[in-house]
Amino acid sequence: MTPLELQDALVTEIKRILKLYEYKTPAGERVPMNVFAQSIPIQETDEEEDPIPYVIVRLSSGENPLGKDSFNTVSVVLVIGIYDNNQDAQGYRDVSNVIQKVYERFSENPCLNYLASYVGDFQWALQEDNYYPYHFGACHMKFHIAAVRREDPLT
Repeated sequence: MTPLELQDALVTEIKRILKLYEYKTPAGERVPMNVFAQSIPIQETDEEEDPIPYVIVRLSSGENPLGKDSFNTVSVVLVIGIYDNNQDAQGYRDVSNVIQKVYERFSENPCLNYLASYVGDFQWALQEDNYYPYHFGACHMKFHIAAVRREDPLT
């Protein structure tokens, strides 16, 4: 599995995890979560619909320490965006629930498609500034994927 294949598998898995839930849009509808790889789509006109609610599955970094292990470690950041225009400003609760659902899924079963494994390093954060009615959060996760093995007969 490559980092891009990991990203695609995570997009599919996040959609599956959140398929039973609907979130508010700026138009007042309730819709399933949008899940995007790396960034939200570029809007070409002002008339295009706001992509919120969303989760962005962003590849952050990766490493193969000294090339000696049989796996690469890939860091992924999930960025969550929620719209909630209620006066009680509780949209952060939806963000927190999305983070919790992702955390529970990979803590209970770290395997992703039998090709990647969550390593247990989970960090999360909520926005500190007020962007009402938009609410944001993120979580950082690390996965192991298979590494390319050196085939040099002289080593």
